[in-house]
Amino acid sequence: MLNRDIYQTDPSVRKLANEGVANVNDDRTSEAMAVLRYELETFVCDGQYEKGLAHILDTFLRNIDQSEQAGVWISGFFGSGKSHLAKMLRALWVDTTFADGATARGLASLPESVTVPLVELSNAGRRHGGLHAASGTLGASASGSVRLALLNVIFKSADLPTQYSLARFVLWLRQEGIYDAVRERVESGGAAWQEELDNLYVAEDLHRALMAVKPGLFSSPAACVDTINNLFPFVQDVSNDDMVKSIRQVLTKEGKFPLTLVVLDEVQQFIGEEVQRAHDVQEVVETCSKSFAGKLLFVGTGQTAITGTPSLRRLAGRFTVGVELSDADVDSVIRKVILAKKPGARPSIEQTMTANLGEVSRHLAGTTLAHRQDDVADFAAGYPILPVRRRFWESTLRVLDESGTEAMLRNQLSMVHRAVQTNLERGLGNVLPADYLYFDSADRMLRTRVLPRTVHEKTMSWLDGSADEQLQARACGLVFLINKLSGRNKEIGIRATADTLADLLVTDLPAGSASLRSTLPKLLDSCELLIKVGDEYRIQTEESAAWQDEFSSQRTLLAGEAHRIDAERNDRVRRRVASRLKMRTLLQGDAKVSREIAITFDAQLPKDADQRIYVWVRDGWANDEGVVLADARQAGTKSPAIFVFVPKRSPDDLRRNLIDLKAATTTLEKRGVPTSPEGAEARAAMETTRAAAEARATELLDDALSGARVFQAGGEEIVGSDLQEMILEAANKALTRLYPNFRTADHVGWATVYAKAQKGASDALKAVGDDGNAEANPVCKAILASIGPGKSGAELRDRFEGAPYGWSRDAVDGGLQVLLVAGGVRAQDDFGRPIKAQELERKAIGKAFFKVESVIITAAQRIQIRKLFQKAGVQAAPNEEAQAVALVLQKLSDLADSAGGDAPKPAGPDKAILDEIRLTAGNEQLRILYDRREELEALIDEWTAQAKRIAARWPAWQSF
Repeated sequence: MLNRDIYQTDPSVRKLANEGVANVNDDRTSEAMAVLRYELETFVCDGQYEKGLAHILDTFLRNIDQSEQAGVWISGFFGSGKSHLAKMLRALWVDTTFADGATARGLASLPESVTVPLVELSNAGRRHGGLHAASGTLGASASGSVRLALLNVIFKSADLPTQYSLARFVLWLRQEGIYDAVRERVESGGAAWQEELDNLYVAEDLHRALMAVKPGLFSSPAACVDTINNLFPFVQDVSNDDMVKSIRQVLTKEGKFPLTLVVLDEVQQFIGEEVQRAHDVQEVVETCSKSFAGKLLFVGTGQTAITGTPSLRRLAGRFTVGVELSDADVDSVIRKVILAKKPGARPSIEQTMTANLGEVSRHLAGTTLAHRQDDVADFAAGYPILPVRRRFWESTLRVLDESGTEAMLRNQLSMVHRAVQTNLERGLGNVLPADYLYFDSADRMLRTRVLPRTVHEKTMSWLDGSADEQLQARACGLVFLINKLSGRNKEIGIRATADTLADLLVTDLPAGSASLRSTLPKLLDSCELLIKVGDEYRIQTEESAAWQDEFSSQRTLLAGEAHRIDAERNDRVRRRVASRLKMRTLLQGDAKVSREIAITFDAQLPKDADQRIYVWVRDGWANDEGVVLADARQAGTKSPAIFVFVPKRSPDDLRRNLIDLKAATTTLEKRGVPTSPEGAEARAAMETTRAAAEARATELLDDALSGARVFQAGGEEIVGSDLQEMILEAANKALTRLYPNFRTADHVGWATVYAKAQKGASDALKAVGDDGNAEANPVCKAILASIGPGKSGAELRDRFEGAPYGWSRDAVDGGLQVLLVAGGVRAQDDFGRPIKAQELERKAIGKAFFKVESVIITAAQRIQIRKLFQKAGVQAAPNEEAQAVALVLQKLSDLADSAGGDAPKPAGPDKAILDEIRLTAGNEQLRILYDRREELEALIDEWTAQAKRIAARWPAWQSF
């Protein structure tokens, strides 16, 4: 059985009237109508096409009586069929009638989900003034004004001139009832009506016809010109009101506005990145939708969803009904229009493909395009295009024409139609080669400067040569396509190796690809258009040869500069180690104190290695493993250091790839960014060389790191398979070495201790489970012992936060604050002034100076002291007696002064005891007050009585 025998319609006699590209406009020429008829007859209304049409129609019908219709946005990549869907919707909406009486709905094969709402639409149209549809692109005319561009589309749909002033003129002629008369006079005089309209302001024949038909208004040629200029001036924009008025005037019939569809194709292309255009489109659509309520429906198309770009998001509120087309919809059309098979042929195709499944399933293995299990179900429908090759074509087409301006993606239908005609005379099992895409697109790629001229000329000339030359041309074309695809989309994982080329070139599946796999390497290695990088082929031109010469020169230079390669290797080892050790912070104990792990690659351990956890990394290129192990043992079991050794593996391979990497990088920097296609191809090849060398070097370094050994100080090896896990295990053990006294203060409650003590609470230590005296608490006891003759808060923090304690800041500050409240220590500021416990802010602890109190005041003694203060007229809160002393002494001094003075007053009392108390401070001062409290109480009574007697007698003395 030949391939020709399997198709429902012989591809050689089938004609694609539209060449696979739908043009959305209101062209009614015989050629355009023939194309529309073909498109309706071949319309595949299933999948998203069916769902989209049904959804659009149902939504419109539900909202006819609402205040406005929700706009429809049809999205999909170039070639997905969005314009085709929009064009079919427009034809089906008004049920376009052809010259022979055939109608759009009668020609198209439609499912019930679409025919039912179409009938409802027609019924609704009879109630609302009929049905009308307009279609076109905003970018086709009226540049600069979206309102005029929309009116152009509306005018054309109503058989009016598209220019605003001309359309208004024709409407006026019809309104006055003189259109036919004026046109007849113009044409009877030998002039062309359309030409006269186009030259409205200077059309003499038209002016004479107006004067003849309406002499009262057009009395002379000059009056005719003035009147036309005044009534129908040329404008560059109109207001929203004028736009709505014009639409209503054009479409309204017998006082009713019809159910109107307006299709605006390629709206996204029109807007681009221009925010103002997006705003204008939004304003126009919103104005019209609100002005015509539920009778007007806008349909727009674009490559991405309505929220896909910042400029399109402005339209999201207007186009709320989305229809998104995909690859599956395109495939469905291709299979049902071009590749449709006879029912009796399918079993033979499936049998043939199953018999050759071994060959097919190996194609492009290891890439994202490779054979998939669900491909088997598509073999018959997609034959003679293998699913793997279809995916290769789709991916490559997107890369070759990212902007879509050359319509490469749009032409998939026509390309497949041409392709299947090339193997009609071959037997079943002969499939289309992937290189067909190259030769089908070569001229277009040359024109758009995608394909270098040299490559084009060589491949095309070889295609007419011997069998080997033909194979060479096909292989070079594929190499070009693969290079383009892999350069833009590395995630696919495809490379132009001999095996990959054989996978895509083989056509006779029963014969297999073995002969190709043996022939290609020898043939391609000697090909003047190709250069081999490792096992991968790249296109080579004169430009790429110059790049390759520069690359070779840089390699030679680097091969003699070992120090540069060593430096590069060392830097990469460090970066790979750093990337492996992503977690460099540990949380110790219940208090979750943060501990940083530091990495060092120096020749010696840092001097503060006994104060921090260091991971000392060395490699086999500069050190011997025995030296690293000896250093670890010598450090001893108390050291927190961690020793890592990275073995030296594949040194020559690594060196070669590092040389290639640096040589390619330098070449790219020196050659810059070329503008010619040949230069761009050469740069892409060099970028591939750099990427390949980078990937291989990283792979080799990762292999070395996989064999890294980790030693604890003292020589114990940490065994494991993951470098980070091994280092973290060693680091946790190192913490107990670095901070052996950590557990003393390991409690989550120290933050609460500080907060309570700062408020003056005497029982703050209860938060860490301690009900005893502050001086007996292990943390407070250690702090007291460390203060000695006196230390600043910063010094105490440094000591207890560092080794061998490692306490949290909360524990250190909380211990100090508790001691302050308990009177075990006293704090002073920079000027030696005492600081109350409650007044010592946390941010000031570092600058405060702390001293140990040599005298301890008990709670009972404090009570007696407060009674003394009360007698002196001063109230003091518990544990705040020291802060009240100054006020008490001042009160007593004032009292003594009032108990004596100059004659005739008695001599002033002796205040020596007060001066003696002032010479002391802190708890010592409180102890004197306690010890001499009875003496002071007696003096208070004596001085108070004396002051009262003086106060009683002094007024009489002054009167005397």
